[in-house]
Parts: sequence; C-alpha cells; structure tokens
Amino acid sequence: MQYLTTLLAVSAIGFSLFSAPISADELNTKHLNRIGIEVISTEPGEIDGYVRVVTNQGMFYVSEDGKKLISGNVFDITNSAPENLTEKGNGAVRKEMLTDFVDDMIVYKADDEKYKVTVFTDTTCGYCQRLHENLDSYLSAGITIQYLAFPRGGLDSKGGQELQAVWCADDKKAAISAFKDEESYRGNSSCSNPVEQHYSLGKSFGVTGTPAIILPDGRLIPGAVPARRLLSELRK
Repeated sequence: MQYLTTLLAVSAIGFSLFSAPISADELNTKHLNRIGIEVISTEPGEIDGYVRVVTNQGMFYVSEDGKKLISGNVFDITNSAPENLTEKGNGAVRKEMLTDFVDDMIVYKADDEKYKVTVFTDTTCGYCQRLHENLDSYLSAGITIQYLAFPRGGLDSKGGQELQAVWCADDKKAAISAFKDEESYRGNSSCSNPVEQHYSLGKSFGVTGTPAIILPDGRLIPGAVPARRLLSELRK
C-alpha cells in the first residue's frame, strides 16, 4: 500500500508527533529557491528535524537546514486504522488560508445547507462543466458550492482569460454558466480581479487539476465527485 511505502521512507529519518517549529524567516531557503520553490509559511511537522512548509508549489516537509525535501504522507499506525497526519495538518492550513478568500467566491447556496465546500474550477475543464451541470444534485443534498478560479493552463490560457472575465462580470453566475455551457459570451478580462491570487492559492494547496474540492476541514478531494459520494466524505 502507498502509505506503507511512505512510512518506510520516513522511518529512517525519525518519526515524531512533537517536532519543534521553525519560522519561515529562520528556514534556510537557498536550495529551495534554486529549484523554484518559494516558502509562504511554515508549520510544525510530524518528522524530527523537519517542518511542514506551504510553498508556491504545494506543501512539503523540509529539513531545518533547508537541504532535504520530502513530498508525501506520514501516517500514524498506532490506532486500529492508519491516520494520515500529513493531510490532517495540511487541511488545517488550507482551512485557515481560505478565510482570506471568502468574499471572492462565487457561491451557490443550498436552501437546507448542511455543508459548504470550496471548488477550484476552470471553465475549459470538462469535468468542471459536468459538476456545474449537476449543481442541483449538490444543493438538494444540502451542499453549498463555492467557486474559486484555477486556470490549469495559466493566466494567459483560454481558461485564464475566461475566468478573469467571469470575475470581472457584474453577474458572475451568468458569466460562468455561459462559459461552462460553451455559449457565446462577451466579457471584459482586463479589470482588477482575484484570479491570479486564486491560482496561487490553489498551487500552494497542492492543486494540480480541476475540479479540486476542499472540504470544511480542509481535506482536498480531486475530481468531479458525485453528490452522494461527496456527502459520504463530508460525514466522515
């Protein structure tokens, strides 16, 4: 199993639930910067001598001397079922970071709201279009959908231009529906808009494709998960 491979990889380094935190200012980022990784923030990690870092390319474990990087999950196997400590910690970070973007979201609110999920979306993504077509199934299940932008091909791509036009529109819901339904829509993409910030946020979360769903506890689920299965995940 994949988590066993990860466990074997990290066991040689030393496993601990009580790693002392080191600040982003204290971390030596020279080697990270050389390979294009920029540190946004640091958190206590689960491995002795390593910290969890939020970067422009996702979340990793980095040694306190800044010379080693681990990409993967750490599991606690002391209980009856393995617990993914990495995703649990990453979830808390994502949840906190999302609070700064609440006002930027395009929100489809369920009448009988039980849960809110945030979806990184791209107007040119077929699975995003499928999720959008089935919005009513999520809303009927009590799941509010909150959109943020994630142009897979970058800001200058077709999706990037369309998403900027959506967030520039007075009626953002009409604009995003038009693009996702591949209807003709004339929009202005040159206004001041938050799409670049959304894109950077998604990359720092480890989003690599769309749709990417962030649950209320910060867990990330990739893909167009049907409403019934998403509801099952939300109840966990």
